[in-house]
Formats: sequence, C-alpha cells, structure tokens
Amino acid sequence: MDFMNRHFTATGLIIKNDSVLLHLHPKIHLWLPPGGHVELNEDPIETVKREILEETGYKIQIINTSNTHIRKFKNVISIIPPHTIFIEPINDIKEGFHEHIDMIYLCKIVGGELKDDSWRWFNKKEILNHINESYNQSSDIYLTDELINLCIELFNISEGGT
Repeated sequence: MDFMNRHFTATGLIIKNDSVLLHLHPKIHLWLPPGGHVELNEDPIETVKREILEETGYKIQIINTSNTHIRKFKNVISIIPPHTIFIEPINDIKEGFHEHIDMIYLCKIVGGELKDDSWRWFNKKEILNHINESYNQSSDIYLTDELINLCIELFNISEGGT
C-alpha cells in the first residue's frame, strides 16, 4: 500500500465587518488566508496564532464555531476544534506532490496592526461575485470554490459579533 506524504497545517479566516483578510500567495497565485505548517510540539491553535501574527501583525482570538464545549480535565487539555478540516492536494516544486491536512478556524482580531499592504480585505459582495467564475490567469482576483463557500459560511456565522 502506498502512503501519501501529508503535512498538518492550520489556517485562520479573519472576518471583520463582513470582510475577510486574504493575500495573493506568490507560489500558486491564489488569494488565501494566513496559515502554515504545524511545528513540532505545537497545537493547531498555537500555529494559527503564530502564523497570523508573523504574516499579518494581528493578534487574534479563535471563535468556537462548533457546539463543542471546552472541558477542563485533570490531565488532558481540551482545545477549540477547527471549524472544518480540508485535505488539500499540494504540488510543490521542492517537495513534490503531497497533501495538507488543514485545520481551519474562524478568527477575530484582538490587537496589533496590519504589517504591510500585501493583504487585502475582501467584502462579502466581492466574495459572492466570484462564485462559479472560471480561472483567468490575467484576472486580478482568483479564489478557489472551496474558499468562496467557506467564506460565505463563516460570514453567516460571524454576523453580529466579529
């Protein structure tokens, strides 16, 4: 049996005033939220917080989008579960084909300032306008269908709070 090389990653969708923060990924030319690989001895929430701070300058809080209650046990730590988990195919020139097991969280800003102008806030209307658009190399904006659908879902969850 062949096993796929897989990496654990964590991603944070930051939603504020009906907008989501994305940047144009230099390798794959897609607009994506902040996130990255889970490092050794790091849980996915620590990863999301670290990656967002490093990439954007923002300090964030994870929003629990599940009905799961965070419990306190004597010897076990319970953390907020991701909103969803994607298994994403990655074709990297250096590492070859592999998959990311991507734990995706809804986040809100609690401090910091945006580091640079490589990040852009996309409002709900802009996201909705990209449903079923075909990929166009010359297009200023390209979002995957998965990201569009996830943003719409999280806009609906976050209305009135973040």
